[in-house]
Parts: sequence; C-alpha cells; structure tokens
Amino acid sequence: MKNKKKIGLIIFAIVCIVIIAVCVVIQIVIANSLKELEKESKKYETLLTQTLSGNQIETEYTHVDDHKFYIKIPISFKQLDYETIMKKYNGQVPSIVFSNDEITVNVAISMTDNDMSDSQINPYREYMLKLLENNSNIIESNCYKVDNHNVGQIKLISEAIDTNIYNNMIFFSYNGKLVIITFNCTENLREEWQNVGDFIIDSLFFKE
Repeated sequence: MKNKKKIGLIIFAIVCIVIIAVCVVIQIVIANSLKELEKESKKYETLLTQTLSGNQIETEYTHVDDHKFYIKIPISFKQLDYETIMKKYNGQVPSIVFSNDEITVNVAISMTDNDMSDSQINPYREYMLKLLENNSNIIESNCYKVDNHNVGQIKLISEAIDTNIYNNMIFFSYNGKLVIITFNCTENLREEWQNVGDFIIDSLFFKE
C-alpha cells in the first residue's frame, strides 16, 4: 500500500513537472511571437531613414494601381515619365521608376507578363545568378519569405556605358506573374545610399 502511494506521488510530481515545463515553453513561444510582431510593427511604422552621411530620407508606402503589395519610396523622389525611362533603361524596361533629382538613385518596379509561381522563385533566382555572373559582380543572394510569399534577392554591381551600377534586386510572384523591384545607384554613391536601399527593399509587405 505504501509503495502504491509512493508511486502515485512520484507520478503526480512528474505530471506537475511536465505541466510546468509545457507552460514555460508556451510562455517563451508567446514572448518570441510578440517580439516578432513588435519588430514587424516597427518596420511598418518607421518611415524615416538616413544616408551614411546623415541626410534624413523620409519615405511613404506606395503601391502599384490596385495591386496589394507595398514598398516605401522616398518622398523627395519623383516618378519618371515614359520617355525618360526608355532612355535610361535597356532591355526589360521597368513599369515605374522613382528617382532623385539627378536620376542617380532609383527605385524601379517591373510588372512583367512572365508567368511565375511562388514555388518557382528560388529556381528563378538560381537561373538569374548563372545569367548574371558572367558580366556582373554578385555581392550576395538569398531567398526568404514575406507574408507567406517567397522573395528572391540578388545584390550586384553591373556595368553601364559610363559607370558601374549597384543593384539591390528582389523578385516575387504576384497573381501568377513575375514582379521585380530594384533599388539602384551609381557605384560611387553605393556607400552613401546602400543603407537607404536596404531600408526600401526590406519594407515590402503584402496586403491580402
């Protein structure tokens, strides 16, 4: 009888320990989730960034027509007209370009007609890396998720006619089509503007 009582107490103690451990784990998970939510919330709320030299850059969220993805664009940037875009870009011309007054720092959005599923983003990134590595200096590349959308990213230095261009490019699938967003600037401005470019590119979010 005493042995049964002792065994019962041991089982009870083990059950209590397990319950406490589960509660602790749940609290840790909740705490981490709240931190992530707070981090995401701050990302959306923060509209001010600065260049390396300390110039303040105020941004605002912009979206294309009725498409439900948003990205921060510097308020001081102007949207280029079609003729200027055609002169500035070769090959696949972006749909929309926002630029500083000197047209040396740009955010380009390309709404392509290329079919692209969400699962094809990483293979497309690998394809682009092979395509670009022959005539560009690849800085880094990765694939990550934003609001359950796969997003591919490539940072590189590309050659232009009279200078080299720094590009921070992301691409994703939207409504089954490929969308490309690129922050770029002349290489001599890279150190000054790279932080702003990261801020802009990292601001992407989707509103379903």
